[in-house]
Amino acid sequence: ICGSGLLVIVATLFESGVIDRSGKFNQNLETPRVREGRSGYEYVLAWKDESGTNSDIVINEVDIENFIRAKAAIYAGIKTLVEEIGLEVTDLQQIILAGAFGSFIDLDAAMTVGLLPEIEPSKVRYVGHGALMGGRMSELSNHIRNDVVEVVERLTSFELSEMNSFKDQYIAALFLPHTDLGLFPSTAVRLGEPAS
Repeated sequence: ICGSGLLVIVATLFESGVIDRSGKFNQNLETPRVREGRSGYEYVLAWKDESGTNSDIVINEVDIENFIRAKAAIYAGIKTLVEEIGLEVTDLQQIILAGAFGSFIDLDAAMTVGLLPEIEPSKVRYVGHGALMGGRMSELSNHIRNDVVEVVERLTSFELSEMNSFKDQYIAALFLPHTDLGLFPSTAVRLGEPAS
């Protein structure tokens, strides 16, 4: 299962009440899809007769825990960097998503699980392989090459792993979508939970 597929699966399981905010399966559901497996509880995405692999395709709680840790690091990085320059995520005017993952990401799912801040979808721009495109553009234009040099000279480096605020943000983001539902008001409304 690719990364963007895993994102949609986790968001759908969460919104459907199959997993809770900590990524644990609801064991009270009347479905054979939630069962105990070799690595704890799991959800059957496709039965072996549907999968073409002669085995069931499942997602388990370990998979979901790993996903939550990765999404927490991304969200914590965004929030820490934004706050480090004196802004809030609500101040963001644009989010640019690049790379293969960024090209195929489901924006609603990304905000539902807390991978990205909850902002207006119109503020998100997909650029595909941005580094490759930038490299080509700088090769073809002296003006763009000069812009690249100017931007590089103005860059500031942050070592997130050494920042206490990043660690705090990371811990807070280890839930779906976050421990503070006030940061994700639309998701809170869809889940029928009060935003804190």
